[in-house]
Amino acid sequence: AKIDPRAFDEIRAGMQLMRRVDLSINERNLAYVDSLLPIRQAFQKDLLSKFKLQKDEKYQEEGNYVFKKDRNAGSVNRSCLRIQVTEDGQMQLMSVYSGATKLNHESVKVELPDGTFALTSVIPYDGANNYRFVNAGNTTEVVTYKGKQMRSVADLVYNSNGAKIKVSYEGKRPFSFIMDNNTREAISASYELALVMSEIKQLQREKAIATKTIEILKKQIADHEHDSLDKKS
Repeated sequence: AKIDPRAFDEIRAGMQLMRRVDLSINERNLAYVDSLLPIRQAFQKDLLSKFKLQKDEKYQEEGNYVFKKDRNAGSVNRSCLRIQVTEDGQMQLMSVYSGATKLNHESVKVELPDGTFALTSVIPYDGANNYRFVNAGNTTEVVTYKGKQMRSVADLVYNSNGAKIKVSYEGKRPFSFIMDNNTREAISASYELALVMSEIKQLQREKAIATKTIEILKKQIADHEHDSLDKKS
């Protein structure tokens, strides 16, 4: 059986209609992103005023944002949790131990009074993300947890609503302490900064995709401007 040529006209017209629908959707998406992006960027700028950028131009390609009021920043001479956010928006948590005996710890656990807890990933000793040294009889251990390796810990701290948080280093010996307000504030501020930086990157990706899609669709619509049943009737 022969196919009616008009059927092809209907198919082409239908495809042109779908292009116009897709164009409308992408234009709406772009308008939404364009309205939200400056709001999130302003929030990021406000947050960044509470941080300082630490970067050695000679040795580092990427610096780290450190909460200005964090008394633990850069410390290796006392046991504490340190937090920073890379310029690319990745949170990094460091568990620092300073004491007379070795822990050989590889992870951190944080726990609320009701038993709710979160764990970092286990980071085996490698001399880099997990390193340790002894000086004048004192042992120092520093373990770094990056991004997803520590996200659940940051989530718990940020959403703890002021509840007491017990911090435990998981190693060959038990070691724990109660998180102070300084550490809680630094982690919470860093959490917000990493979150808004991630949101901005996502919005910028969506803007780029929508802009390119609109450009392609407009060209396709122009190229097929005669594929309309109205024009053929």
